[in-house]
Parts: sequence; C-alpha cells; structure tokens
Amino acid sequence: MIRNGQFNGHTDGWWYSGAEVVAQDNQACIDIQNPGTDPWSVILGHGGVGLAQSESYQLSFDAYAESETQFKTLIQHEGPPYTHHFIVDTEVGPSKKHYQYDFTQTNDSDARAEFQFQLGAQNTGRICVSNVSLIGNPYMESVTISPIRANQLGFLPQANKYIYVQSEQTQPLDWTLVDQNGVNIDAGKTQYLGVNKASAEQLHRVDLSHYSVPLTQLVLKVGEHESFAFDIRDSIYHSLKYDALSYFYQNRSGIDIKADFVQRPDLARPAGHLPDIARCFDQKDAWGNSWPGCDLTMDVTGGWYDAGDHGKYVVNSGITVWTLLNLYERGQWLENAKIPFAEGGVKIPEAGNGVNPLLSEVRWNVEFMLAMQIPSGQKLFVPKGDQSADKTLRLSEIDASDMVFHKVADGEWTGAPLAPHEDTQSRYVGQPSTAATLNLAAISAQCARIWKDIDAEFSARCLSAAERAWQAANRHPDVFAYDNFTGSGPYDDVQLDDEFYWAATELFITTADSAYLKAMRASRYFLMTPSGKDDADSDMFWQFTAPMATLSLAVVENALPQSEINQARKNLLKTAEAYLTQSQQEGYDIPFTVEQYPWGSNSSIANRALFLVYAHDFTKRLEFIKAAANSMDYLLGANPMNISYITGYGAHAAEQPHHRFWANSVDENYPKPAPGALIGGPNSISFSDPVAGAMKGNCVGQTCYVDNMHAWTMNEITINWNAPLVWLASALDEGQLD
Repeated sequence: MIRNGQFNGHTDGWWYSGAEVVAQDNQACIDIQNPGTDPWSVILGHGGVGLAQSESYQLSFDAYAESETQFKTLIQHEGPPYTHHFIVDTEVGPSKKHYQYDFTQTNDSDARAEFQFQLGAQNTGRICVSNVSLIGNPYMESVTISPIRANQLGFLPQANKYIYVQSEQTQPLDWTLVDQNGVNIDAGKTQYLGVNKASAEQLHRVDLSHYSVPLTQLVLKVGEHESFAFDIRDSIYHSLKYDALSYFYQNRSGIDIKADFVQRPDLARPAGHLPDIARCFDQKDAWGNSWPGCDLTMDVTGGWYDAGDHGKYVVNSGITVWTLLNLYERGQWLENAKIPFAEGGVKIPEAGNGVNPLLSEVRWNVEFMLAMQIPSGQKLFVPKGDQSADKTLRLSEIDASDMVFHKVADGEWTGAPLAPHEDTQSRYVGQPSTAATLNLAAISAQCARIWKDIDAEFSARCLSAAERAWQAANRHPDVFAYDNFTGSGPYDDVQLDDEFYWAATELFITTADSAYLKAMRASRYFLMTPSGKDDADSDMFWQFTAPMATLSLAVVENALPQSEINQARKNLLKTAEAYLTQSQQEGYDIPFTVEQYPWGSNSSIANRALFLVYAHDFTKRLEFIKAAANSMDYLLGANPMNISYITGYGAHAAEQPHHRFWANSVDENYPKPAPGALIGGPNSISFSDPVAGAMKGNCVGQTCYVDNMHAWTMNEITINWNAPLVWLASALDEGQLD
C-alpha cells in the first residue's frame, strides 16, 4: 500500500511538514532544524492507506540518523479524532537498521487511514528512511459518479443551456426532458463531442438553449440515469452573490460574528484575535535561520482570515480587495454596468450607514492592510536580494520605514477543528517584503479615489500610505518572502516588476502624477493582458498582478491619452477572444485550456470569466457573456466530478472545505460550511497533502479532486478565490442574459 517506498529520485506519494525532505540515493532524508514541541511538529506522511478489521499487516522500513534519537511510527485515521490503528516508538542511530512490525487491525475498517513518521519534539539533525512497505489486504470504498453533469441550479433565460453526458458510446444517445410534474416535454439525441482531454472522458452534449421561458424542476433523462433537477429563471444567481459576499464577513478577524448577519445560528462565533497584537519573529525558522526579532509590536486587529487557517496576508489581500473594488469601479465607470449591491440586502453590521455595503466590507480589510505598514524610523533585519536558491538566509539591517509586513500568523500550524477564538498560538508578523509593500501601494491608491467623496479623511490616509509605500518599495526593491516559517503560507515571489507596474498604475490613475506615468510606461508590462496560452503563464493571480493594472486603465477614467486607453481595451478583447476560442474547444465549454490544472483552478476559471464579461461590456457581443456563464455552469456541477464547487449550492455540493471552523465533517460540534464558498477544485500539479499524495498518477486534470477536508491542495477555500465568485455572480445577475 506504500507508493514510492523506494523514493526513486522524488517524494511522489508522500507529504511532509515542519522540515525539508530530499529524496536521494533511494532514500528520503529529513533535515530537522526546528523540531517543535510535539511529535507532529515534523511529519513525513503517506495517505491513501486502507485497513480492514481483523486483517493482518506487515510494516517495514530501513532508517538511520546523524545521532541517537527516536520518532513515532504510526498508522492513524487521517483526521480527528486521529484514531491510532498502530503506533510504536522507533529508536534510530548512525547505523542503518531494518525495522519490521506485524499487527492486526482491531479497530473498525478504515478506508481513510494514513501512515506517518512523526519526527518532532526530538533532536535536530538528519534522519533518513528507505524501503518503506506496508503489506496486507487494502480496504477501499468505491464512489459512483453520475454520467449526467449540469449546472445544478439551472440557467439564465438567454444563456447557453448545455448538459453533458459521459459515455463510452460514440453514437448519439436518446434523451428525454421531464417537467416538474413528471411529464415528458421534449426528447432528442445527444451530440457526441469526443474525448475531453482535461478529464480523459468521452463526452456527449445536450443543448437546451432554445428554452428561454421560466421553467422549474426540470430533469434530463438518458437511459437509466437522470440529472439533478434544474431551473430556467432570471434570478438563478441572485442569492449566490449575497452568500458569496457574506463569506468575507464570516471570515473577519477581531469581531464577533453575530447570528443576525449569517445564514444559520450555528455559523455565529465569538471574535477571534481580539486584539491581534503581534511581534517580529524572534526564533529559529524551519530552515534553521535565527531571527533577531525587534523592539516593535504591531496592533493588526481586524482584516479577513486568508483561508482555512488564521493567518492574514497582505499579498493575498491585495488581489482580493482589488477584485471587489474593481467590481464597484466597473459599475461606476461603464455605462451598462450596475453599481453592485446598491439595492441593499447585504447583512453586515455596517449596513444602513449610507455607504455601499461592498465598500464597507472591503474597508474592514483595507484597515488591516494599513495597520501592517511599518512606522517611520524603524530598523529591521531582512533577507535582501534573491536568496531562494539557498536556505541559509543572510539577514541585513535596513531602515524599514513605510515598508509593509508580509503577513501575521501563528507561530506553528494549528490543528483542526479550531475556531479563531480558540487559537492560543503566539502571533508573529514575520518580516516586511517588497511585494507586500507594493500591494499596499496599489490598493491604497485605489481606495483613495473611491472613498474621496465618501470619506475624505480616510481617502487622504489611504493616499498617504500608498505614496509612502511606493517610495519604500523603491528604496528596497529586493526584499523577498520565502517558505521558511512554520504555521503560515509563504506567498513567495521574487519577480516583482509586475507589482511595480500595478502599483504605479493605480497611483497614476488616482493622482495623474507624471512620476507614476513614467514608471508605468517604462514597465515591460505596460498595457499587457493575459496571452491565453496553454501554459497559462500570464494569468491573473496573486503572484502575477500586471493584468489588474491594465484592467484598471481600461475601465477607470484616467489621464492617459485615449489612444492608449483604447489599446488597453483592444488587448483585453484579444485575451477574451483567446478565452472564447478555448471555451469552444473544451468538452465542458469552459475558457480554460491548460496542460495541467493548478492549485485553485476554479478561481482561474472565474478570473478568466471577468475578461469575458468585460469583452461583452465593450462590444455587446453576447457570446462573451454566454461563455462567462458557461464558467459558472462548470463551477456549479457541469464537470466530471458531478459536484458543485460552491458550498450550499446544488443538489450535490462540496461539504468538506479545508477550514478550521466550518469543520462539521470531522467534528459535529462545529458547523457545516456557510453557503457561497468557492472550493479551489482540481489540482493536477501539487499533490502535497495527505489525501492528494495517493492520487498522483491516478487522475487527470479535472478529475484530480476529492471532497475531503484534509485535501487542502484541492479543497481549500480562500478570500482571493471568493472575490471573483462575488464579481461573476454579481455581473451575471445584472439581467444581460434574462
């Protein structure tokens, strides 16, 4: 049951945390620099183990260490309550030894067990293991996926209405459409599409686009199979846009989440991290680097928790805030677009204060980002220059005035489930970074122009922070973040010319200052938009922000000559045309043709839909916004997993997001997820969690997914993924496909 127990030049099939692992000479060597305080502080693990009750098993491996030490060898259930099926203390030393353990599974059968070496709370140094084997009868549970896949909510009246059927048959199949009374109202034959490369399936399609009047509870039947019931109506996405926005309120830090503002009473919780007082990191990091700390404490109360953990990150906040504010600016500046949420109905404490509720929600996080800016005169130690090739960081003292801390997070990863108010970990701001500083510069400039006529004092504060951050980033253009802190994600990036272009652009739009114009025009990214190539090399995401700058120039009134604004729009349209072509070539009609599906692939699809909506805004060509609606179809169930990737929406929606509070799947004392959270989705590139490790080589593109809380590479939810969901649901609810 152990895949790659010989470690043949790689660690495929395994996952690890708390230390670096290198596969060489047919062994895996773990360099433990910071052993932590618990055995699970350092783990080398292997998921996908199934044990059958009363069956006998044999576990064996070879191991040695630089010095005498010990670790725990165990097999346990993959999540809470982490039931141990087998556990033993293994003593190792400089001489390689062979270890063999025979045991019988006395607990209930478990198809979701995991093998681990728990190496923490012991000595520093290197431990190597090899020839790992687990022999016995594997226990497995099968899952059946319906061959009929469609948007589980339904369709807008003028949208494409495609329903997909997976079948090995190449001849057209008979289908029947049944109304809410069980009466057959239509029949026909499927269109055979061929093999969908992204899922390695043979697909057929049923086109019901000729239906444009409201209908409810329709069901498509093909042979013995039938679809989930779906509707045709103009309000398909109306509640979704509100629930998608509610995601942000419910992931606020530093405030009680009250029952009056959430969909269910069990979603309410006390405030987490109130206050959130953090200090500079003053310990040894996971790479073994000692950080001196500083004499500064930061009050960074507020903001949004980034994902399923309790970290808050300026970089990921940047694209999230920009996306939501861009939705607002689209309504401000484009003639046929609507101001989002102007009709009210958003449930947040600030509702009724005279400010658009989208802006009120966003301000909660902008205030946090402003609080991450370092006071004038503060000196800090940072790693200057690109040191990504060497884990031994060289720290230099700099005047860090007006730079921005990269993140605030716990000192170590917390377990799950754990509500924010239950978190007792020490909080650290890590280090400042140029990327975070530029993110603040861009967002604060955007904030300054939007709030100018709403709250002049706040607008002025934003502009001051933006200009000071821009100057600080130019003084220190090469302070990078790395994946060296346990307890938080890295959001690492050593190519920042796109962030410089973005920050200069937002500042120019707001101020019309010639200095920003010069910096903007000098960028190699001036007026660029994504290429739409198969490698997705220029897609918009947190690590590549240049397209956001060009979108702002294309949408928001600014002092560029009209010819350059027109060129920005032409480039946008070229991108949208490429995405439209891809949607016409994909089996599930999505604007996403890529070699591999990345972490957060669903957000990539949603972000591409933004360009398609803008293309419709500028040309009024319906095929663009129809293609954007096709993207929503995929997210809501028209995919090979036959699952809605949006919690609470659809007859078969994801239920186990990787989230420490919405953790009912592992502990009934915690709530099920709130409706309206976008799951990351298929990931065929990174298999670095306990569940995904067992899937490598056994899935293709769109099928590299499982609804499992412990599969964070596939089932994570984050603020930067929910922002384009808010954007897309709002745009589709404007009535342009009614």
